[in-house]
Amino acid sequence: MAHLPSTGSEDLQRELRPRLLAATVVVVAAFLLLLGRVYQLQILRGDEFKEKADENFVKELRVPADRGQVLDRRGKVLVDSRPSYDVTLTPYFCGRQCEDTLARLATMLSMSRDEVERATGLLKGARKLERFRPFTVKVDVRREDLDVLEANGMDLPGVDVQAVPHRSYRYGALGGHLIGYMNEIDAEELKQLNERLERDNSPQNAYQVGDYVGRRGLERRWEKVLRGVDGKRRIAVDAKGREKEGDLIAEVDRLVPARAGHNLVLSLDWRLQELAERTFPATAGVVLAMDAKTGFLLALVDRPAPDPNKMSGRISAAELARIHEDPLQPALFRAIQQHYHPGSTFKALTSIAALEEGIYRPETVVNCPGHFNMGAARWRCDVERGHGAVDFTHALGASCDVFYYQAGAQLGADLIAKWGRRLGLGAPTGFDVAGEVPGVIPDVAWHDARIPGGYQKGMAVNLAIGQGDVNVTPMQQLVFYGALATGLIWKPQVVLRVEDVDGNVVKEFAPEVRSKVDLKP
Repeated sequence: MAHLPSTGSEDLQRELRPRLLAATVVVVAAFLLLLGRVYQLQILRGDEFKEKADENFVKELRVPADRGQVLDRRGKVLVDSRPSYDVTLTPYFCGRQCEDTLARLATMLSMSRDEVERATGLLKGARKLERFRPFTVKVDVRREDLDVLEANGMDLPGVDVQAVPHRSYRYGALGGHLIGYMNEIDAEELKQLNERLERDNSPQNAYQVGDYVGRRGLERRWEKVLRGVDGKRRIAVDAKGREKEGDLIAEVDRLVPARAGHNLVLSLDWRLQELAERTFPATAGVVLAMDAKTGFLLALVDRPAPDPNKMSGRISAAELARIHEDPLQPALFRAIQQHYHPGSTFKALTSIAALEEGIYRPETVVNCPGHFNMGAARWRCDVERGHGAVDFTHALGASCDVFYYQAGAQLGADLIAKWGRRLGLGAPTGFDVAGEVPGVIPDVAWHDARIPGGYQKGMAVNLAIGQGDVNVTPMQQLVFYGALATGLIWKPQVVLRVEDVDGNVVKEFAPEVRSKVDLKP
């Protein structure tokens, strides 16, 4: 029997094939989408969600490292750290009670308005993973406040008390400008310092909101060396952040110990420093002592200075305003950040310029009648009747102005400036603390550019006795007098070496000569 072809079945297959293909594409696309989502959750964002999951039952607390000590050349401790306690709040664990918890803390800890406003701002700004990170509510809490806090601890979800080393400046304002102080890091510094740590592949932890950082002096300059490496402690907690009992975390995972920062050993001799502090009578001023054979400082008194212990706390805006409004400017590091007319101490430089340029000879004698005339102008000596005939020895000993008026008139501003610069004046000394100003050693061009009417010959007469427009910093004057003794322009230094916590030398610093001055004996 003959069979006719089943054209209906073939037509049906041809009709269904595109639909089956489309359905297959949809299924494959859905599978790929699901696979991509799983990849995103498990691989790309796995660490983030794992951290979130871990934070639900594991709380990680920082163990702050001890900051390195600062010692004098004989090993006397000038700056170290003392035990103290900070109170922190973790937003996630206080949940909807955070504002109430913060209000209760403000009462218990006698928090200032500034502290409350700061804590409120951090609380409101906590987003995403930041909710799991504790921020500091109050630093260096008093013992009696801690007792109250501990008595109410079970009713304060998210609150922790952390043992934190607090900077202790044993001698208060003595050496305060040099040593500096610490205070809370700001947002811009936080970003910059963390970028630097990442760029340097540093083992140190990233800075966090509320951390303290070296603000002035050696604390700032040696921040990286002094800081150390924080550890961490992991504890199991319940939903309110309260610690659970039992061995829920393996012992090996509970604690990563902190590593203390390195110590700075200074060239200062604190016996000499204290002697200078006791005997210096001025309310405002500077005393400097340097080993002329090495350029290392032995003493540095700079008054007035704020107490770094006070500055390293959370100082109020009102207290800061009082410091900045004080007419004696206690925030100013006079040794390097202010310049002054050197007065008669400058006559040693004029002597060198006059001898080296052949204006005077060692045996030169000048008659001092008590005044010096140039045209219609007259400059008076400090002794009205005059000193009579004076040579170099007597001119320096009696500080005779007329002897140097005459030298300045013959030298002129350019030659005085030439020798001033050769002897280290008019430029920063290279002292390794930020903020050094250059001073002013004016020549003819300087006067022409800045003084109405330009340079006049009489200006050199004033310069010769350290007046007029000449200005030097105390540190420059120290380096200058060191050069008189040795012929060497030193870079003044104050850090002899860096040591680790066990006293092993990490880095040592040698004397550093910036230039030599060939002076006739």
